[in-house]
Amino acid sequence: MRLTKFENDKHTTHRWPQFLPDGKHFLFFATNHSGDSEHGIYFGSLADGTYKHVLDADSGGQYASGYLIYHLQSQLQAQKFDDSTGTVSGEPVTLANLVEYDTGTWHTTFSPSQNGLLVYEPGSKTLGTDVVWMDRSGKTLSKVAERAFYKGAGRISPDGKRLAISMGDPQADIWVLDLARGSRTRLTFGGATHLEPSWSADGQRICYTRQNGTTVMTGTSLRARAANGGGQEEVLLETNPSIQATLLSPQWSPDGHYLVHMEQTGPTGAGVWALPLTGEKKPFPVVQPQVPQSRVVQYRLSPDGRWLAYSSTESGREEVYVTHFPSGQGRWQVSQNGGTFPAWRGDSKEIWYFGMDGSLHAAGVNAKSEEFELDPVRDIFQINYVAPIGYPYDVSPDGQRLVVSTFPEGVSTPMVLVTNWAGELKK
Repeated sequence: MRLTKFENDKHTTHRWPQFLPDGKHFLFFATNHSGDSEHGIYFGSLADGTYKHVLDADSGGQYASGYLIYHLQSQLQAQKFDDSTGTVSGEPVTLANLVEYDTGTWHTTFSPSQNGLLVYEPGSKTLGTDVVWMDRSGKTLSKVAERAFYKGAGRISPDGKRLAISMGDPQADIWVLDLARGSRTRLTFGGATHLEPSWSADGQRICYTRQNGTTVMTGTSLRARAANGGGQEEVLLETNPSIQATLLSPQWSPDGHYLVHMEQTGPTGAGVWALPLTGEKKPFPVVQPQVPQSRVVQYRLSPDGRWLAYSSTESGREEVYVTHFPSGQGRWQVSQNGGTFPAWRGDSKEIWYFGMDGSLHAAGVNAKSEEFELDPVRDIFQINYVAPIGYPYDVSPDGQRLVVSTFPEGVSTPMVLVTNWAGELKK
């Protein structure tokens, strides 16, 4: 008997069910693979198949001793829960920090009992990530900075001397790392999550996404600051309350005439827009979904400003395409067997992307042609880790090195047993 069904593309998966003690209700986790949905733990009824959202979470929850236990932003939390009505009350209490969490399956490794015992696996993968230099063969050359909670590999400055990166957990801020001296400058100071930094063509400013809640659907804006940390934060674009669009991935065009960004109005329908920075300043679409229920996932402007590379799900799987910028006229498919995270060499004569086979791929581009001309695509090397947030790599301006976000080598971690966890909460 089917108990749940997807509603208006809000979700693409329902998983991790658990029966509640009355045998008439159950819990499950729901989300959308695009990451843009009302995700979290739901309370369902066997009687009529109805269900409702209980709270936001990163994975499936478990009920024990009058509490709902769940994972959110690297913490295992507990909140009082009425298992007959599916409602929470009171404030959540943290049971443990840094619990093992699999972003690919939305699963947290923990199990509570009714007699006061709780077992969980400490987070080996939540110890942070490394950002390293690699050459074109995939050989690790050196670390970029000490291990931390990086949101992707960041963006290399146009001159190749600095790296703008989002780091921190649960809230992240934008930092600029001097790649030669090892010093760093902080650009944002808490109060929200700051993601997806990008440089101006002259390397003087950095724009980024400010996320106000635990998910991008709870409010976003596009902002900027001077790369040296001076001056005040500038609001570039804010969400229109009447449209309720999520704003993502800001990039300035190399000539400084446009603020390019993504707008998302639901689980599907994301596209690339350009905001003129002079005149009427009215945004216009550059790339929009070509078929229903498809979306643009990632994009990058070429350094010469002529091309926009993007990945789209219109074929049924994510593939990389290129179109003219800013007109959006013409379209050329770059990947053939699935691709995402397009990037460019500094002279716009080479395009890179991450394939669904786990490899980085690259191909030469004829920068002198009026139309997009692509050399045969070459496999570069395998990447073992793809960051759940942000690009997993960036290419140096000369195309000879890459910064890559990687997990640390595996560390053996024992299970942790907590006794009388419910009693401690009641205190």
